[in-house]
Amino acid sequence: MKIKLFNRDGANLWLEKQSSISSNISEWKLNVDSKHKYCLEYMRIIGSNPIEIEAVDPSGGPFISLGDEFEDKYKIIKIINPTTFWISERNNN
Repeated sequence: MKIKLFNRDGANLWLEKQSSISSNISEWKLNVDSKHKYCLEYMRIIGSNPIEIEAVDPSGGPFISLGDEFEDKYKIIKIINPTTFWISERNNN
């Protein structure tokens, strides 16, 4: 499963589901096409210290922070490292 992200530099950037953490939380990985690897190499990392990452900003975007929602269904609940996220999948109840 993938979530395509908009990037101003024209990179093909996406979040890809890796594994389940619990019934509605999964680990996702931020990926980019091989032609635009620099988008992840020149990424800003925002946080109170290196252990508590609050947001990441790949070159050309998008700025991704805790609490962000995608497709009105997925919500960033934890940033493990600059390319690994825990995302909660909203149940329709």
